[in-house]
Amino acid sequence: MRHFIRTLAVMALAFPIIGCGGGADHPPVAEVTGVVTKQGQPLVGARVEFYPVNNGAASYGKTDAQGKFELRYSTGGPGAAVDTHSVTIIGGSVNAAPVTQVSGGGADSAEGTLAPMADPEAKPDTKRGGPGAASGEIKGLSAEVTAEGPNVIQLAI
Repeated sequence: MRHFIRTLAVMALAFPIIGCGGGADHPPVAEVTGVVTKQGQPLVGARVEFYPVNNGAASYGKTDAQGKFELRYSTGGPGAAVDTHSVTIIGGSVNAAPVTQVSGGGADSAEGTLAPMADPEAKPDTKRGGPGAASGEIKGLSAEVTAEGPNVIQLAI
């Protein structure tokens, strides 16, 4: 009986360490904030998704009335994995007009550490939620999240 009680006590102490998938299960995470604009105007109510290229899980945020967002890692804590990320922006509006397509392209379409990953002149992929899709999903952007911070990402579409 004593052995059984000891075993239960050890399991009870070990559960919080191994049962919650603590800090060792994910890569280093850094806080990320930013602003999404379209043609210089804040993009309101857009979902911002960061997908790490090499290691870790996705991070998500939503823009406010000023186009500002703060990312939360998939486990719920603030931030995103320290890595290069593929960025997706879903929905949102400027002056209450839904955003359904990326306009422009080239060097003027990206600011800060953001750079286009795809050909901005390519035809929209309406079957898979590309820039011309009804969902208003914008892909083909990238951003770098560093451990040094601050990671303030300007996304201009």
